[in-house]
Amino acid sequence: MKQRIFGIDLLRVVAMIFVIIDHTVAAYLGADDVTMMRIIVGDSVLFFMISGAVLLPVEGSGKAFLLKRFRRIIPPFLSWSIVYLLLSWYFDGWTLGKLWKEFYSLPLKPSFSAAWFMYVLIGFYLVAPIMSVWIKNVSRRWIEYALVLWALSTMIHYAAYFVDFPQDIHDTMLSPFVGYLGYMLLGYYLWRYPLQEESHRYQVVAWGVLLLLAVALPIRLYFFTEKYGLTHMLYDDLHINIVAYMAMCFILVTRVKKMPQWITIGVNRLAKLSFGVYLCHTAIYQYVISPHIVGCESAALIAPVATLLCSALFIYLLSITPLKRYVC
Repeated sequence: MKQRIFGIDLLRVVAMIFVIIDHTVAAYLGADDVTMMRIIVGDSVLFFMISGAVLLPVEGSGKAFLLKRFRRIIPPFLSWSIVYLLLSWYFDGWTLGKLWKEFYSLPLKPSFSAAWFMYVLIGFYLVAPIMSVWIKNVSRRWIEYALVLWALSTMIHYAAYFVDFPQDIHDTMLSPFVGYLGYMLLGYYLWRYPLQEESHRYQVVAWGVLLLLAVALPIRLYFFTEKYGLTHMLYDDLHINIVAYMAMCFILVTRVKKMPQWITIGVNRLAKLSFGVYLCHTAIYQYVISPHIVGCESAALIAPVATLLCSALFIYLLSITPLKRYVC
């Protein structure tokens, strides 16, 4: 059995908590509070970074890698997609015709909002063997070159608010670098070349740049909100402030090597359940938690905590049954 890495497990748990907060708290907050909350939680991109850290470069044949990964994720993903379709059919009054149409649309259309992540992840798996050939045959500087160009692509939207920029971002010279794939490469880079192992001067400069982009930039842009309408940009996963913030989270969390044994055991168990929790938490919140906390003054606090606990317990119970392969 592959040895587990505590820092990565802890990051999985942090990412899981971030996702649940993002998907449960927004309904109970005002617009400004939602903006600040989403800047902090950063959605699902930490999972992309974890994939880059633990999977790149692919060892062995690409075919074996793809078979292993798809056998791992497709059965639970398909099972939960069908569950969400049935829940929508039952609670939302779908006709059987609509249910069937949504079912055969699954290869291209998610059946629940959080499932967008799975389509991107499958795309990552498809390209991982190709990326691995490149990673194995280039120096660190070429990887940094690709990451810099990707980072620049995440700044284009900001520039469009201050200069005449009629083009779509996909029509620019940086279009090959636009997208979530950069997070996978960033995760690999930060794991392969830990910041704490660099020189003191390098670390000071790196932290200065990250803090400037992750903290100072959002604060500065926040005051331009009324004039330029930048609010929605502050928490977009593919904008530079979130990239920098997620890099900081990755660096800080993965530096944790050990904690008290009871915490380590808890983190390890939650990390093993994280995939199943990700897939089921929306249904748990929407159909189990939310109806019981309507009008509650502490709903914004109760919602994420109750959703996490109920989802983890539910997936744990399923994981000790023969259904494990199909749910988590």
